Amino acid sequence: MWEIKEGELVRYRCHVGHTYAADLMSIALDENLRRALGSALRALEERRALARRLENQSRQSNRLRLASSWASRAEECEKELHAIRNSVRRLDDLAQRGIDNRAAE
Repeated sequence: MWEIKEGELVRYRCHVGHTYAADLMSIALDENLRRALGSALRALEERRALARRLENQSRQSNRLRLASSWASRAEECEKELHAIRNSVRRLDDLAQRGIDNRAAE
C-alpha cells in the first residue's frame, strides 16, 4: 500500500492499483481480511472433517495408532479454527466500534 499526498488530501493505493480515501481503504482491507479468514475457516473445517473420517475408518480397521494420529490432526484443526474464529470476532468488534465512533461524531 502506498500513501499519496495531494495537498491536504491523503489517499492510499493498494498493490493492485486501486486508490482509496483512508476510510474506504480501511473498509476494503477489512473486507479482504474477512474473505481470507472465511476461506481459511472453510479449508480447516474440511481438513478436520477429513481427519475425523480417516480416524473413524482407521478405528474400524483396528489400526489404532493411525486412528490416534488422525485424531491428533483433527484436534490441531480445532485449535486453529478456534484461533481464527476469535480473530473474526475481534475484527467484527473493531468494525462495530468504528461504526459507533463515527455515529457519535
